[in-house]
Amino acid sequence: MAELTVELAQSQAEMTAVQDLCRSFRQWLYDNYPRHRPVIDVYYNPQKFEALLVDLPQIHRGPKGAILLARLDGEPVGCVMHHEQAPGIAEMKRLFVSAASRGRGIAAALCEASMARAKDDGYHSMRLDTGILQIAAQGLYRRLGFRQRDAYYPVPPELEQILLFFEREL
Repeated sequence: MAELTVELAQSQAEMTAVQDLCRSFRQWLYDNYPRHRPVIDVYYNPQKFEALLVDLPQIHRGPKGAILLARLDGEPVGCVMHHEQAPGIAEMKRLFVSAASRGRGIAAALCEASMARAKDDGYHSMRLDTGILQIAAQGLYRRLGFRQRDAYYPVPPELEQILLFFEREL
């Protein structure tokens, strides 16, 4: 049986693996929803997205955030991160598991590790957003106790119809 580990991404090699997984997620969106590429590019603007990937350590690490990397038998297969969205409230971002590794509980393990760490860091709830077409993700979040809610940040008009928002107590 394959060994799954979920740990903080700290080294440069681990951060590179996370950045590569994030790029794979955007490509997965392009591949699975080609008709929606213009909208995907609004949410994941290519230039801003690359700048964001460079800034991930400053945004998501430290006392108010974390970047977690999942490995299967030592190979990077998934990531998730969170940061402070509001006082006492963490926001989960960029959950992704490589296509070859899906169906093994890795996404749930990443979410559970992120929620546990956020709770240990003093957050009392966690929020996230996901796309209306990401049915598997929605099911996972609901199984983990997230409930759908209104938008918790200003949403550009072109994204209003494609985003769903969730929250749960930690």
